[in-house]
Amino acid sequence: MTLRDGTVVEPPLDGITVFTGPNNRGKSLLLRELVTGMHTYPRPVNPSRWVESVEIRQEGTGREFVAWLKQRGYEARHHQHDGRAYLPSHMHSGERGLDIETAAANWDSVAIQSLSHLLVNDQWTDMRLQNQADSNTWDQSIPPNHPAQHLWEDGDAHARFSKLFENAFGEPIAINRYVPQIRFQLGSTGMADTPPPASSDLRAAYEALPYLAEQGDGVRAFANILLNALVRPAPVIIIDEPEAFLHPPQARLLGRYLATYAPPPCQVIVATHSADFLSGVLEGNAAMVASAERPLALVRISRAHGTLAARVLAPRAVKEILDTPLLRYSNIVSGLFHDGVVLCEAEGDCHFYAATLDAVRGAGRHDNLTFLHVNGKARLSDAAHKLRVCGIPAAVVADFDFLNEEVKIKQALSQLGGTWEDVKGDVIALHSYATSSVIADPASEVKKKISGIIGNPSGKSALSQNQIDEIAKSLKAANVWKMLKISGVGGLSGEPYNAAKRLLEYFADLGVFIVPVGELEYWVREISAARKNVWLARVFEEGWHKRPSVELRGFISRITDYLANVR
Repeated sequence: MTLRDGTVVEPPLDGITVFTGPNNRGKSLLLRELVTGMHTYPRPVNPSRWVESVEIRQEGTGREFVAWLKQRGYEARHHQHDGRAYLPSHMHSGERGLDIETAAANWDSVAIQSLSHLLVNDQWTDMRLQNQADSNTWDQSIPPNHPAQHLWEDGDAHARFSKLFENAFGEPIAINRYVPQIRFQLGSTGMADTPPPASSDLRAAYEALPYLAEQGDGVRAFANILLNALVRPAPVIIIDEPEAFLHPPQARLLGRYLATYAPPPCQVIVATHSADFLSGVLEGNAAMVASAERPLALVRISRAHGTLAARVLAPRAVKEILDTPLLRYSNIVSGLFHDGVVLCEAEGDCHFYAATLDAVRGAGRHDNLTFLHVNGKARLSDAAHKLRVCGIPAAVVADFDFLNEEVKIKQALSQLGGTWEDVKGDVIALHSYATSSVIADPASEVKKKISGIIGNPSGKSALSQNQIDEIAKSLKAANVWKMLKISGVGGLSGEPYNAAKRLLEYFADLGVFIVPVGELEYWVREISAARKNVWLARVFEEGWHKRPSVELRGFISRITDYLANVR
């Protein structure tokens, strides 16, 4: 498909294409325009907001197409009155269906509109809670046109479907074949079906099972997607917001199911707001990659400076994400659904800076930003790089000792668009000063730290090994970097000060914002940083996050300005 901004999206032939992005950007509308374009092909989509044109590629003869449908479960059935073989009709249609000669001829002439119900399965959020699972029994001289009818006939297909549902909700799906309507029920009778009529015990067992149609929204929504997507699947499956009405674990499992069980060749095209669903797709796809090489493409929809835009992440780039456990198994993927991401070293940093942003923003316009951590500074630039590859504006917040390691500096520069020669002189000048002398904490500071480590022991309590290690660390002398972690730029003067200021400015232009006061805890010096595990709790309890300093306000504002200008 060619989008109106010029972006060309070519969903992998046997894979999944996931449209992501912030809310209210037009993902659902895009899918609807795509479906319209497929049904009206080769005419252009008009009028449209997103899809400029759709190109459909087909291969094989009409007879090969009919044979391929049979492999997918769409077997033609001969009608006794006219002797012609018919393919299934549209769902809920009482017609015989399309005879195979006409179907083959239409395929050869690219007249696919009459075949669209066999080629495209589109599922929409507003239909999700309707009773799509149940069906009437039918004249079996014509092929089943409803997936429930197919399961009624095919015991093996029913067993596969039931097992997938049971993995999600702990109950299998039963079908009572002794009544004139096909209605899914939850549970098992504990007895084998027999030729009719059923025994009184078997009838009673079925009557005791609850109906799927009477279950909660999530159960019905999950079953409807499974039924329509994985039972006699069409070659193109389009699902809008598959996570709707599902709890996060079910949304994740559904994503994994679609990535794992959609039979090849099958193009699954999804629009989602759910990081849980996307994580499930990534997990399922990762499991498939080793054996089946099923590609996954991501398309991020955004509004850049008031203009709708799309960014395609091709399967090769997605595979790089799959090979990065940090991104595959963390909540970093949730950044796809925001206008910008602020990456921090630790979870506490995220909480503090997010609270500060709320205070700085006040009643102003809400920024659709999220704060995510990567569990240490070593992964900051790598995560930012991968998010930016996905089209997600990403900023980094790093403590001042980010400038302590030349290897990390060079890595960040190479990944985020900087040049080592631009900063080499300032880095060397700062490092020469910081390693030129050894300092030790004053005795009063050491006493305070040790007191904070020990706390208020009772009786003859022995020190834990962790306390012993922390005390030993507090007694060690260190170079100037230890002091700079506490003081930041304020602990420098002269040329080292000038070098540090230039480095902070240079990295800020790359989206890396180095904490000028040293590290997180020294934004609020009124609370002791000796016990970092209680520092943040006290900040929130005493309300310091609601009254950030002028310097902290400026720091946060620079981050938000950067993210707003790179969208």
